[in-house]
Amino acid sequence: MPEFTARLAAGMQRAREHLWLSLVPVLFALLDSNKLLAVATFDGGHIGFQLGLPLSVVTVWQFVSVPNSGVAVNPGLPIEMLPVALLTAPVLLVAQAAAMAGYFGGLRDLLDGETSHFVGNVRAYFAPFLIAAAVPFLAVLPLAVGVFGVGALTDGLGGAVLLVVIPALLVFLAAAYLLYATPYLIVLRDTGVLDAARGSYALAVTGGPYASYAAGFALFVLVVSPFATAFVVNVPLVGLLIGIPVGGVLGLGANFATMRFVADIDPRSGVDRSWDSGANESSTSSPGAPE
Repeated sequence: MPEFTARLAAGMQRAREHLWLSLVPVLFALLDSNKLLAVATFDGGHIGFQLGLPLSVVTVWQFVSVPNSGVAVNPGLPIEMLPVALLTAPVLLVAQAAAMAGYFGGLRDLLDGETSHFVGNVRAYFAPFLIAAAVPFLAVLPLAVGVFGVGALTDGLGGAVLLVVIPALLVFLAAAYLLYATPYLIVLRDTGVLDAARGSYALAVTGGPYASYAAGFALFVLVVSPFATAFVVNVPLVGLLIGIPVGGVLGLGANFATMRFVADIDPRSGVDRSWDSGANESSTSSPGAPE
C-alpha cells in the first residue's frame, strides 16, 4: 500500500493532466462569499492553521485560515442573508449537487481509464449528491439561524452558546472522519448515499489504512495551511487571484488521490484497485476532456 506522499504525488500528476476539472473547486471557492468577503476586507496581518479531511470538493479554503471575530458556524451557503437566502440557498444546493456529481463521477471515470462524461455523471449521480449536500447544510442551519438568532455566534460567545457549539464541533469532526469516503463510494460503487455512508462508516471503524490516510491528509493540510494563509490573506487582491486557482489544482490533486485510495481499500469499488504505477508517467494524450 503506497504511502500518503506517493498517493498525493500521483494525484497531483493526474490533476495536471486534467486541469479542466479544477474549475469545480474554483467554482466552490468563489461561491463561499463569506470567506471571500472576510479576506477582501481584512486589514492587518494574519497567520493561522487548518485541519481538515477530503469530505467534499477540496478548495483553497481547506488550506486557508480565514480571519474572523469569533467562532462562526457556516454551512457554506449565505444563510445569514435572510430572507433572501430562503430563495438562494436551495438554488445553490442544486448547483453544488450537480457540480459534485459531475466532478466525482469524472474522477472515477479518469481513474478507470475512461473519458470523463461530466453531463452524464450529473444525470447519474445528482440525486445522491443532492442529499449529501443538503444533510450537512440542514444540520448546521439551526446553529446558524436558530435559537441564538442570526449572527449570535459571531457577536460574542456566552457560556450557554459554548455549551452548544463545542459539542457540536466535536460531533462534526467525528462525522467528518467517519463519513469522508462517502462521496467517493457513491461513484465507485454506483450506489445511493445511504449505502455509501454505511460503507464509509464500516471502513472508518476498522481503522488501519482508513485512519492512516485521514491522519496523513490532516497533517498535509496542517503543514500547508500557514503558508497558504499567509499568502491568500496577507497579500491584497493578488493572494485571492492566484490562491483560488492554485488551490483548485491542489484540491483536485487531493480529491484524485483520495478517490484512488478509497478504490484501493473498498472491496466493492467498481474500478481496478491495484495501485496505478503509471500515474507518474507523462500522458501523451488528453482523454479526459469534457463532453
